[in-house]
Amino acid sequence: MSTSIVTQLINSNPPRRFLEKSDETGQWQEVPLKRAATKTSQALRDVARDRAKASSSSSNTGEQSGSTNPGYSGQTSTRRGAARNNNNNITAENNSTAAIAAAVVKSSSSAAISATKQLLQDSFALAVSNNIHQRHHQHGIVDALPPPPPLPPPHQLGGGIQNHNHIGGQSFQFGPAMGGGGGGGLSTATTGAAAAAGGEQPSSSVDAFLEEITSGIWDDVINSSGDNGVGDLDDVGAGLDDVDNLPLGVIGSSSAIAGVGVASSGGGGSIIQQHPPQLTEVALLEWINASKFQVSTYASSLLGRGGMSTYLQSALVIAIKLTEFIIESDEIRDESTSGGINYYSTIPLECISVENTVVCINNYVPMALGTTSLQEADTTVIIKNQLKSGGGGVGQDSMSGSGPGDIGDRLFAIGKILVTLLSGEVEEIFEEGDVSAKTSAPTMDSMNLNGNGDGNNKCNSPPKKRQQMKPYLPVQLERLDLPWPVTAILSNLLECGQGEFIGNESYSSFGDLLVDLKLLNTEGLSRFLQSPNLEISDKICGRETEIEFINASFRNMTGRQGVLLAGAGGVGKSRIAAYIFELAKMEGGLVFATKFDQNQGVCPLAKIGVIIDDMIDLIAENASPLMLSSISNDLDIAFGDYAALLYEVVPKIIRVMPSCSQVRYQVDQGNMTNSMKFLMCLLFEKLTSYQTGRVTLLIDDLQWADIASLNLLWSMLQSNEGKKKVYFVSCYRDDEVNNYLGPWLNSLSGFSLDRIKLESLTPDGVNQFVSETLHLFPRLTRPLSLVLQKKTGGNPLFLGRILSAIGSGRESRSGRESSRTSTPFTNGDEICFSLSRRRWTWDIDKIQDLELADDVVFFIVSEMGRISADLLYGLKVAACIGSRITSDVIDILSAELGTDLRDTLHQLAEKGFLNEHIYSREAGCGAPSSSPSSNVRFEFAHDKIQEAAYNVTPIHEQKLYHMMFGLALYPRVMDKSNDDMLFMAIHQINMAGPDSVCDLNQKPIIAGLNLNAGRRAGERSDFQSAFNLFRHGISYLESDCWEKHYGTSVELYDSAAMAAVVVNDLEAAAFYVTVINAQAKCFEDKLNAMTVKLKVLIHQQRFEEAMETFSEILTDFGEPALRPLDEIQDHVNNMNASMKSLDDDTLLSLPVMKRKKSIALVKIYCDFCEILVFMDPRLVPAVTHRNMWLALEEGLCSKSPLVFAQFAQTLCSSGNSDDINQGVRFGRLATALLEKLGSSDCGSLYCVAYFYVMWLAQPFQALTGEFKVGKKAAALSGDVYNAVGNNCLICLMSYVTGEPLADVRRRSIDCIGQMKEQNMMTFWGLQTIFHSQLAALMDGPHIADAETVDDIVVGEKKALAAGTNSFDVLLSYEINLVIRGFLFRQFDTLSSSTIFETIFDPTITDEPYRVMSFFFAGLVAFHFDRQSKEGGEKWMKLGDLILEKMECWNSLIAWNFQNKILLLKAEKKYCKGETESAALLYEESIKSAHDHKFIHEEGVAHELLGHFQLERGHRLEALSSFKSSVQCYKNWGALAVAKRLEDFLQSTFGSESVKLLR
Repeated sequence: MSTSIVTQLINSNPPRRFLEKSDETGQWQEVPLKRAATKTSQALRDVARDRAKASSSSSNTGEQSGSTNPGYSGQTSTRRGAARNNNNNITAENNSTAAIAAAVVKSSSSAAISATKQLLQDSFALAVSNNIHQRHHQHGIVDALPPPPPLPPPHQLGGGIQNHNHIGGQSFQFGPAMGGGGGGGLSTATTGAAAAAGGEQPSSSVDAFLEEITSGIWDDVINSSGDNGVGDLDDVGAGLDDVDNLPLGVIGSSSAIAGVGVASSGGGGSIIQQHPPQLTEVALLEWINASKFQVSTYASSLLGRGGMSTYLQSALVIAIKLTEFIIESDEIRDESTSGGINYYSTIPLECISVENTVVCINNYVPMALGTTSLQEADTTVIIKNQLKSGGGGVGQDSMSGSGPGDIGDRLFAIGKILVTLLSGEVEEIFEEGDVSAKTSAPTMDSMNLNGNGDGNNKCNSPPKKRQQMKPYLPVQLERLDLPWPVTAILSNLLECGQGEFIGNESYSSFGDLLVDLKLLNTEGLSRFLQSPNLEISDKICGRETEIEFINASFRNMTGRQGVLLAGAGGVGKSRIAAYIFELAKMEGGLVFATKFDQNQGVCPLAKIGVIIDDMIDLIAENASPLMLSSISNDLDIAFGDYAALLYEVVPKIIRVMPSCSQVRYQVDQGNMTNSMKFLMCLLFEKLTSYQTGRVTLLIDDLQWADIASLNLLWSMLQSNEGKKKVYFVSCYRDDEVNNYLGPWLNSLSGFSLDRIKLESLTPDGVNQFVSETLHLFPRLTRPLSLVLQKKTGGNPLFLGRILSAIGSGRESRSGRESSRTSTPFTNGDEICFSLSRRRWTWDIDKIQDLELADDVVFFIVSEMGRISADLLYGLKVAACIGSRITSDVIDILSAELGTDLRDTLHQLAEKGFLNEHIYSREAGCGAPSSSPSSNVRFEFAHDKIQEAAYNVTPIHEQKLYHMMFGLALYPRVMDKSNDDMLFMAIHQINMAGPDSVCDLNQKPIIAGLNLNAGRRAGERSDFQSAFNLFRHGISYLESDCWEKHYGTSVELYDSAAMAAVVVNDLEAAAFYVTVINAQAKCFEDKLNAMTVKLKVLIHQQRFEEAMETFSEILTDFGEPALRPLDEIQDHVNNMNASMKSLDDDTLLSLPVMKRKKSIALVKIYCDFCEILVFMDPRLVPAVTHRNMWLALEEGLCSKSPLVFAQFAQTLCSSGNSDDINQGVRFGRLATALLEKLGSSDCGSLYCVAYFYVMWLAQPFQALTGEFKVGKKAAALSGDVYNAVGNNCLICLMSYVTGEPLADVRRRSIDCIGQMKEQNMMTFWGLQTIFHSQLAALMDGPHIADAETVDDIVVGEKKALAAGTNSFDVLLSYEINLVIRGFLFRQFDTLSSSTIFETIFDPTITDEPYRVMSFFFAGLVAFHFDRQSKEGGEKWMKLGDLILEKMECWNSLIAWNFQNKILLLKAEKKYCKGETESAALLYEESIKSAHDHKFIHEEGVAHELLGHFQLERGHRLEALSSFKSSVQCYKNWGALAVAKRLEDFLQSTFGSESVKLLR
């Protein structure tokens, strides 16, 4: 009861706390619940004993009723009730005390009345008046009652009425919860405090209550106490001395259930313990009768959860509550050792009976019994303790003569209660002569309250031993016709009464009983449904921690986008993944799955394509025609002609984008892999965006995924990282990670993916698995599970296979019979189904003696030894094909093998080796029938079974099967629809290998088959698979292949060399090129190899060797050697004149180039021109003019748009106005030609045309948008190099145009990450220098000297040291120095800068970043002119030259240059002393910069105007200009520059600047 009081106080509203004062600190601190319950129990006992003594003393001395008892004057008493903030809500659960008082008054004993009055006065000081007032209101005599006493004022209550019991030298406090407000504490106060608070009201209230008793208002309560009444005052004292009989209740909130305790009773009746109005006590027998009656009346409501009747559901709730009550009462121990005896709350054994059991039901509705099941939260069960101790003296054991008994006695007693409860049979169901079963509840008449037994008092007789008790016979339980699990629980309980003959399965604790009852209540009867056919459970067992983690991850509580499940084979990864799918479906999401196979040999990207196909099918089948039209238009805009590439891998895209089959688009072979990755990822994003619910993907067995699929998955994860629209679930075996998967897993560290490592099951997990499989309570299977855990190591797959093997027998009346044959390790009947017991049983000794294999694969191999030869052959065939085999493959192999393979596989599925599925997909090529029966698929039940079946096949047989199956499956017609069969067949052939080919004439044929398959893989953009297939093809060629099979040899080596470059296997590429150069018979056959060699050298950054190879290629082509511009100037002028004479339409309508040699030459020139920009820019004009000449002479090819753009770049670099205008013209023609030809072979066109040319014709801000278009175009075509290059230019132009530096810095970090990912070192140095500049402007110039910047790149000095030989890196560094030196006013280092020497170098092409350096170089030049005493003409001349260059560009596009020219002119005027003109130019420059959106240059203009005004003595105007400059710098994001200027203002203007800046 004390625990219940404490719990309800803590959970009340407002909540209460239990505090005690620390001896060390003197501070009040919170008390643990168990200690609070102990202290509460002790306090109640002390008060009860003191009151009993005081009452006796008062009676003996004749003291007047109502006087204060000196025996406990000044002590505190526990107030039984709950004081709330509001007077009207004051309620006291003291009706039990009231009933005692009423009974005493009826006895007409003045001493008893006096003592009772004292008791009531102490107990009801704050609460009883309201209860009396309420009762009088019910009887219409409200006016006869005095008003209820007021509560003490808040300052006396201290936020809540407190009680201090000095126990053991410590003060123990019941107080309100922190922050709970006044009046929130438990109603506890001293008698004096109560009297002070309420004046004489409590005494008069008690008098009024005693008067009310005589009027008959309380007769119903008195009568409910039984006919015998309450004997005399000693009975009251004795009752009060027993803490379990104290009728103390605490009300928390209106919905809370009253405290559970053991109430006193007498004479066979009960004294009602008042609960909240909604809580009603019902005797258990009364509840059983009422419920059974209602069940018979409302038969339609018999079935509930798990096939369980509504009555049984409710009965289980009561059984659980009863067990919890027993456990709680056994656990509560009092710490007091008064009199040398510990006091227990344990219920006496003789009181554990049906008659003493009471059910307390919240919102009790009798007519609802049996029709609706009880809820645990609404139900409480108690056992009425009817025992009274003798004398009531301190130190006497109140349970003497009626001990608690041992655990077996108590379990047996509970068993008898549960038999009646769960069966609903209230009649005697014990055999005659079973005395123990007929123990009735003692009455008050039969009790010797003084402890002197008369031999008839059953409660005082010694507890009976279990061997004296007669247990239930099985037949007695069987005739009750209870469900098996209920019978099992009851039988195991009643077995506890067999003493020394107790069974192994009998209960040993109430805790075990509670677990079983809760399991039955939670999962229902279906959990224990017994069947003689053993089925291995598919429930997740022993993974509670993982499931909790997954729930949080899936519901995005951790902000993650997926989970990686790792573990050994058979550990249960796929089952956990299936659970996630169940979660997704419950939330209305969409679920898509794919699985990689170990040796299936599927077509490239097919496994990811399965997901895309399913998503397309879902959309096509559910979207309206209008919606499909909208989706088709959206996809057309997103993919354009590139959809043709998607159609190769995802042919079902035609269902949502019909136009994809009508276009053909050529992509450079080297870029196809990246192009397909980008396109597939973009398509996945698009399809996902059309779904309303969350999408969940399962990718199983990643350890067998190909590199192309892994790269695509990486891109999908990257695009989903921010949106988290898709939840990824990926499974892999962490003990089989290959060379592809390991680095891929490491690359995922930047993604928000949870990782779960699944280990083998713990012993508890194994027991749960075994219990679920055998449909028994975990308590019963624990010994068996411990044995199996040791033998299997807890591997779920191993565990299931062993259970299946040893659980195949069944028990018959004549002995045991086995339905299956044994294995080399098992007999098959170690676990059998007992017909007599209707459950599974086992011989644990036999199981312990089994000598099992240590590995699940070996064990499965042993299992295969017991199947027939035909079935074993079919299993081997399936294992050679892969993890699954479809109907089209089955039909082909059946014809090849001359057997009904379908029937064989069906039998294997019945034996549990395979799973059989009927699928709705269209049958693949080769299926002879379109009937539904042909659409069947068989899959191995687990990959480990396939592994075992494959291992049981000798190696020579494996190769024989692979070659036979491959040749049989190879499609006769090469078609897109045959891809699956093609790659499966060639995979089977290659699994056999060249040594398996007996006929040498077949080898070149098989080599050609690999060549065809490799080309098809390349068309599907999987060049890793293509490369492997080409290598396999080469392995089938004999040493004389260049003589006998020259054409096949050239094609295989040529294709292998190109594929090797694409997959970055440069050593292999170099090897194949060497062979081709040595064996090829003509230049055309060497051409591709030479191109490949050049690409290899460029990829390896061996530029000098690349230049030599380039020269060799030109020589082989018969091309003239490249010369600098000054040596070919005449040719260039003639070319320019020719171009001017041709109009735009003529140039765009040039014929198509037809000679393959010329096409190859143009491509080589274009590709190498991009490298020459970094290696030797002087040779670029020679290349561009040669390419343009080829276009005029022989026509256009796919590279012609880039040829036009490179020619335009050369024209613009001359600096001549006419050439610049002509260059802008060709820049526009380049983009127009690209649109006309639709070529994807010009990835660098946007970089060349817009960065080097069109900046002279378009605003700088517009160029950023063009580079974004170029980035997308390059990504679509798979040109990662130029996609990253365009992204870098987006960063650069954002910086040039003054966009917020923080945004530019973030984009720069993305660029650097992409460069690292693609190992692109060409741009690395430039981007590093650029990023250091961004960081310096934001954080300060010291960043340039840092070791690293943003933890992603090295500092500027390290980057400079690493790229010393790179002219562009040096030039970029010098540009940064000039800009940074000016903005931070660090002019000392600028006078010697080499930037001034390179400004007019004609070999360096001008572009926007370089233009920005010209602008700041001109400002620096004019600054030096003002500051220098000597050499002033040098700086003025330099400034004039820069100004002249700017004016030339300004004539082409004023938007980009007007503000710059105005500021340069203002500085020049300032140098010459023309102050009035300078002032006007400064203002015009500021306005122009503002109008043209160059905020950083606006800030520069404001600052220079401020210095100009300050030097002229206009301090106020200067301060205003400086303030505007600071604001511009801050808006730009150059916080360090703004801080430098603020520091200057502080030192120059002092507090005046601070006020103005604010």
